[in-house]
Amino acid sequence: MAVSYGDLEYWSSDQQSQALAAFKNSCRIFLSWPATKIISPERLGGRAGDWHSSCQLAETFEVPTDHQAKEFFEQYFTVISYTQDTEGLFTGYFAPEYHGSDKPSAEYSYPLYGLPEGLKTLNLGDFRADLKGQTIIGEIRDGAFVPYKDREIIDRGALENQELELVWLKDPVDAFFMHIQGSGVIRYENGDQKLFGYAGKNGKAYHAIGKFLIQSGEIKKQDMSMQAIRGWIKDNPLQAEALMWKNPSYVFFRAMEGRLPVGAMNVELTAGRSLAVDRKFVPLGIPVWLDLKPSAETGTEIKNPIRRLVIAQDTGGAIKGRVRGDVYWGIGEEAGLMAGPMKDLGRYYFLLPKDLAGRLLSDQNTPLTKAGPS
Repeated sequence: MAVSYGDLEYWSSDQQSQALAAFKNSCRIFLSWPATKIISPERLGGRAGDWHSSCQLAETFEVPTDHQAKEFFEQYFTVISYTQDTEGLFTGYFAPEYHGSDKPSAEYSYPLYGLPEGLKTLNLGDFRADLKGQTIIGEIRDGAFVPYKDREIIDRGALENQELELVWLKDPVDAFFMHIQGSGVIRYENGDQKLFGYAGKNGKAYHAIGKFLIQSGEIKKQDMSMQAIRGWIKDNPLQAEALMWKNPSYVFFRAMEGRLPVGAMNVELTAGRSLAVDRKFVPLGIPVWLDLKPSAETGTEIKNPIRRLVIAQDTGGAIKGRVRGDVYWGIGEEAGLMAGPMKDLGRYYFLLPKDLAGRLLSDQNTPLTKAGPS
């Protein structure tokens, strides 16, 4: 069925100037690419040239009002109903702020590591055309390419004495949650702050440790959140290490020059307006309308469902699937309180430049529907 902008509940009241500011970050990347560059998946992302005109116009707005932003999106974009009646899970993430030191001590003894030289990414498309875009991560050991070390092996000291330590934290749980969030701000003893962001990973599958706590009956499903996990770890210090090792995925970091976290698209993330997606299904950089509500399992009364325009600008180890998203909420404790409990169900709609959307919708085999200005 056809969907109009008027059918997007809260469209008219959304603060779309914030979304336009985030979209301008995407545009800096789109405009730096040649017009022929494919934005994967091409069926939805088209080529960079499909985005150039709208991006050039977006660049002319210095401080747009919400009304101007709304008119911009309505005039130059067509809404695509991508998920129709299919709902997916939407969670939240943030950049934590922790205390740290540039030197190890009895108080600061848990490192964040930079990317090891021995970690290698193998592009499978170099070997078989049908594997284009797929990679595996590993290392050379005894002349063979093998899987890289998992979390337990690294925590037991496998990377010591390689000068990979970037900063030392007080608490192993802080380091663990830095891995989950992918970036964070470290406050040093002298008051200085430094942002650390994602540099790479060990290639192991991500396993959410909250699932193990639910399965074991330690935390009820409806009570699960990042805060609940931290509380359990604090109350069960002897079992904490074994629990964290159930997630073999390990993230490596790099010091960032700016003050805001940078996503997989290599642009600064915007609190409440940047979305992590599975780039296999959703092109990075595009505007996305969210239509979400808290899932029944959270026990949350639906007072303020999330219906807003965001921009797909990041990815995540746990963000897999055709309908799956992770909303970025910002830096620090307040952002963590927004992100931690979020387990919403819902769908999203894509805003595509009109010519690109027209080509997509002319395909008789596509199940997608379109929207025009209300």
